[in-house]
Amino acid sequence: MIPPALGAVLAAAKQRQARRLTELLDWLAIPSVSADPRHTDDVRRAARWLASWQRARGATVDLRPTRNGRDVVVARWPAAPGARQVVIYGHYDVQPAGPGWSSHPFRPVIRDGVIYARGANDDKGQLFAHLCALDAWPGVLPAEVVVIAEGAEEVGSPGFAQVLGELRGLRPTAVIVSDTERYDDGTPTVTIGQRGRLAASLTVDTGGTAVHAGRLGGAVVDPSLVLAEALRILQAELFADAVAVRSSATLRTDNSIKRAAPGRATIGRGLDKRITLRGSVGVTQLVAGTGGASLPSRAVATLDVRLPPRSDPADVVLRARRLLSTFAPHVELRFTGGVPAIETAPDDFVRQAVHQACIAIVGRPPVDVRSGGTIPAVGILSRALRIRPLLLGFGPPAGNAHGPDEAMDIAGWAAGVQLSAALLSALTRPIGAEPVPVLRRKDHHGGIRQFRCGQLPVQLEGEGR
Repeated sequence: MIPPALGAVLAAAKQRQARRLTELLDWLAIPSVSADPRHTDDVRRAARWLASWQRARGATVDLRPTRNGRDVVVARWPAAPGARQVVIYGHYDVQPAGPGWSSHPFRPVIRDGVIYARGANDDKGQLFAHLCALDAWPGVLPAEVVVIAEGAEEVGSPGFAQVLGELRGLRPTAVIVSDTERYDDGTPTVTIGQRGRLAASLTVDTGGTAVHAGRLGGAVVDPSLVLAEALRILQAELFADAVAVRSSATLRTDNSIKRAAPGRATIGRGLDKRITLRGSVGVTQLVAGTGGASLPSRAVATLDVRLPPRSDPADVVLRARRLLSTFAPHVELRFTGGVPAIETAPDDFVRQAVHQACIAIVGRPPVDVRSGGTIPAVGILSRALRIRPLLLGFGPPAGNAHGPDEAMDIAGWAAGVQLSAALLSALTRPIGAEPVPVLRRKDHHGGIRQFRCGQLPVQLEGEGR
């Protein structure tokens, strides 16, 4: 049953929805691409827009500069003295647009109830859903809410840890992050773990300069072929000895994952486990030669290495170097940054609150999933605030984050607004007022298993936790 006070908030949010969507489209039109120096002013403009919107609604807002010049927007929404504190994290920077869009990525359009624009899903749309929920509360909020939004998440969150460490008065009962996707269109989704990530470059340099492909082809070392062999070895062997991990998370079907990548070939079966529980080596860029009848002396691959649960980034780096040691001196493997895998199952109190909110708004509990993606700020928040963030995704299953035609369905976004309001209400109830619910779910063999909300979701093969 929805309390009357919350019911009034939900009604206000619904009444203001059309106006808020117009404002969201205005924000999405700002091309706040953090990876492109040409958009530095646009990133600042997006930060100022976010700050101004919150100030106009009573929040105290501070723009904290970072060493990369992209401000962290910190907004404190007031509450009654002694109220609990909730931190909401998001980011206002976006990925470069890239080719393949059906409409201009920074001229938002609505087609068939879906917003298409860069940032609609990742992460302006999801963050703005929380802000609209806060705006719908009359007077002061039931909890002090601190909204922390950065402008460099898409480039690894440089400087964010320093800014977070300098903030005073952070004592949250819960930290909420909405930068992930729903399991399906109607099911609230909590992400209980993410893979880690290593960024790297692999360079093959054979010395000298480019040579005639006809006169010397077959006599000189071709760096592109050496690079291909090095990549093959990394892909096949880097995670061959990784410890197998089991998880209580709900597995997405192969078909649902294929729908998220239409037209792309996939590898075997059990795709969700490949994405979430195993490591991977991806190539995001290849540079070699000019395409003429000459053999280059140098070839470079930019790598995106995703780390499975329980892996140590330092161990992965050492193993990669050992695997490629026989290629010396032609091959250089350079790592430029890394984030370990992280477990994000919330504690029992927060788990109970999100369960209560989901039942109230959509009539069903959330499902637990694991993510193959990596949000560096999640680990930073967890370490700095000593609390596991709640990753509650509002994005559609096929939201095309980082791809063309990035999308946010309005129905799902509106449900996110309502769910955010209900969650804030649930987080203000007395701790221990209700028992932690026991959920009953079918496992993948068709049997029924029970577990208490908030239990550690991952265990090593052969080990009980």
